[in-house]
Amino acid sequence: MTGLTLIGAGKFALEITRYVEDAFAARGGLRVERYLSVPGEQVQVPAGRCAELDTCDLPAGTPVVLAVADPATRREIIDRHIVGRGLLAENVVHPSSRVDPAQLTGPGNVIGPHCYLGVNVSLGGFNVINYHCTVGNHSHLGSNNFLSPNFHCGNSVAVGDDNFFGLGCTLVPEVVIGSSSRFQAGITVFEDAPSGHTYLLPNRIKALPISPASR
Repeated sequence: MTGLTLIGAGKFALEITRYVEDAFAARGGLRVERYLSVPGEQVQVPAGRCAELDTCDLPAGTPVVLAVADPATRREIIDRHIVGRGLLAENVVHPSSRVDPAQLTGPGNVIGPHCYLGVNVSLGGFNVINYHCTVGNHSHLGSNNFLSPNFHCGNSVAVGDDNFFGLGCTLVPEVVIGSSSRFQAGITVFEDAPSGHTYLLPNRIKALPISPASR
C-alpha cells in the first residue's frame, strides 16, 4: 500500500476519504496516510494524522488528493502548493461510476459514487463531481469545478473553470458556462452564463410569521 496525503481536514475530507477507500483499497493501492489542514477550516480528522499545510514540506512527487470544497481556496492550493511544489495529484473515480479513463485529461479529479459521464465527455484537472451526477455526451468541463450531488447537464455543454454548482443544479443541452461563478442549489440554466456572477432563483421560499389577526 502507498501512502496518500489529503489536503484538507474538515468534513469534506472525511467524505473524500471514503471515496479513496472505495476506489483504491480493494485493489491494494493507495490509502490515506495523513491530512493537511488549511487555514480557516474546522478540523474533523484524527489529530494524530493531521498537520498544517503551510508548515509541512512535501517533497515533489508526493501523491495527494485535494479535499477542500470552496473553488477559490482550491485554486490557491492548486497553484501554490500542488503545482508549485510539483506534487502528484491523483484522479479518484468511485468504482460504481461510469467513467472512461481517457475522459480525464487532467490530474486531480474526484468523482464520487453513481455518476455517469456520457460518450466523448472530457474533464480538465481538479474537478469534483459528487455522488449521483451526470454529464451529457460531448460535453466538456474545464478545471477546478465543484459539482454538488444531483448535478445534471445535457449534451454538448461547455463549462469553464472554478465554478461552484449547488445541490440539484441542471444545465440544458448546449449551454456555455463561463468561469468563477456560483450557482444556487436547484437552479436550471437555460441560457449561456457569463463569468464572474452569482446565479440565484428569483422564487426562493421564505417563511413569514402569521399574525394573530389574520388567523
